[in-house]
Amino acid sequence: MWGPWASQAAALAVIVSGFGALVGWTMICAEMPLAAARDGVFPARFARLSQHQMPVFGIVMSTVLASVAMVISFVGNTGYEVFNVLVYMSGITAAIPYAFSALAQLKWRLADHRQLHTPRFVRDVGVALVALVFSLFFIWYSRMTGEPFLKEFAPFIMAGVAFLVGIPVYLAQRDQMTEPEPVPEYRD
Repeated sequence: MWGPWASQAAALAVIVSGFGALVGWTMICAEMPLAAARDGVFPARFARLSQHQMPVFGIVMSTVLASVAMVISFVGNTGYEVFNVLVYMSGITAAIPYAFSALAQLKWRLADHRQLHTPRFVRDVGVALVALVFSLFFIWYSRMTGEPFLKEFAPFIMAGVAFLVGIPVYLAQRDQMTEPEPVPEYRD
């Protein structure tokens, strides 16, 4: 539209965005298992830090699992399809806990009827409802529509397997979970 420089600028923007996403996902892969291990939900090995204060075990395990998912996705697929499956699967695995967080917020605010601060209540419930609806739509529309059943629901299948892998870990760790801190009182 504006000449060859525009496509080169767009390509550069995509590269910068890709590096930013990579750094973000690496931080998530490092911090989430570390926080879960500190809360007693993950094995203690994930809470160990290297001499450089990095949770190396969590990063390595996340990378191994992502590599396995990529190899499985390549069976009978093109690079474009693999990219879509992995992006949708990543989105689904992030949106499901997000939806549960929104449900928890709704439950907590609706149960907290003793100290009903109407403006906060309306804001909190509104934000939680928007987050829940967004999460559910994101999950539902992460299908690869127009494909045969297995390909269409491949992101769901892979996300489901990822969640199923976590069940034995949770069952093994649930007795070691720390009690969360009480919710602080409202301050105006």
